[in-house]
Amino acid sequence: MTMYWTDPETARTIVDIAASLSKLADGMSSDEPMTANYSHTQPTLNSLEEVLAAVEQVQAKITDLPGHPGDYLRAMLKSFGTLARYMGDENYNYKDAVRDILEVELKEIPQENFDRLAQRIDAKLTEWGYTGTPYEKIAKWQDDKRIPADQVIATAERFLDKSRIYASKRVRKLPEGEGIDSVNPIQGVYWSGLSEYIGDYQGRLTFNIDRPWNVPTFACILTHEGYPGHHTYYTLWDYLYREGKLPMEAAYVLINSPINCLFEGAPEVAIHFLGWDDPREDTPEITAQEKEEIMVAKDIMDLQRMYQTNANYYYNAEGWSKEKVIEYMLSTGWYSEIEANNTFRYFSNRYKAIYYPCYYYGRWIIQAGYEAFPKERREEYFHIIYDIPQTNSTLIKAVREATGKSDFDPFQGI
Repeated sequence: MTMYWTDPETARTIVDIAASLSKLADGMSSDEPMTANYSHTQPTLNSLEEVLAAVEQVQAKITDLPGHPGDYLRAMLKSFGTLARYMGDENYNYKDAVRDILEVELKEIPQENFDRLAQRIDAKLTEWGYTGTPYEKIAKWQDDKRIPADQVIATAERFLDKSRIYASKRVRKLPEGEGIDSVNPIQGVYWSGLSEYIGDYQGRLTFNIDRPWNVPTFACILTHEGYPGHHTYYTLWDYLYREGKLPMEAAYVLINSPINCLFEGAPEVAIHFLGWDDPREDTPEITAQEKEEIMVAKDIMDLQRMYQTNANYYYNAEGWSKEKVIEYMLSTGWYSEIEANNTFRYFSNRYKAIYYPCYYYGRWIIQAGYEAFPKERREEYFHIIYDIPQTNSTLIKAVREATGKSDFDPFQGI
């Protein structure tokens, strides 16, 4: 039985708007913006003007819709309208679009945040005997843990079973019959990894072997794309929709909508949900040395993400040139030119540029929410973020109400 927050006609119109925005983004986005559509509602709106008219029509219907459904849908419809106007106006202000679509107030990440993280990484690598500047130590350590390109897929398969088993035990039970159909290499793309949902609880993972991978970093990316990251979300939301526990109005994933910080943030923290980067957690499936290395890799990835997020900010909000932002990334001394140029390819795509900040901001909102709950109540938090569709504002509200922490502010200080 299909679940509705509104009525069947309004629900179909909401999904039609999302699907039509995805269709109309052809040529603006480098890939398909709607990555899952569980109701299989087909797009019927053929212009941005038709989309905006449909948005206005639905907004009038949900003005007084109470509770979480009202809060969620009003944020989504606001973002759909902004996205349509952004797509139609090449001069639309970037920061305004990100604010209204992702519910994020963009700002430059302060240098002290970089320094704090770099000092922690440097202390551990020094303990392990590495010398030079902090960034030289990072580069040397990464080289020591390098995976040959022809071994990337074998490494993925080695970690995949472990992450699947323990994601189901510690995070969310997966639907019967779900699985990864294949794990594939690719070259010539800007992204590191890709999780595709192919239906009937089956997914496909692809990894960019042009990137210089190392083992602990790859474990983080694998859990991001697989378990308990994107593949877990794709299959679980399909299952919940079929069971009548996820409303049709929210039964899809659209790049450039207010769910994006949740949809990227939880995968960014996925390895932490497993306990693989947490010395306080009992994780017999990995060795103590593997855990220490994953902890360092996660810190390095956070530091890299901060540089990437600032580079995106400088390019799209401050008007820096391509050459200047690539030089900014390369100046750390441990980015390869491939990585810096791939990052630029991503956030210089005008459509994907709106999406880009959700990795960094999503990572911190999900991590902060996780830490707000005591260990014995983690199941409750996982229910909030895996079983209930959330925007940033509804997630903050849910955490405040569940924990009694009225001052919960996941974006403070980042």
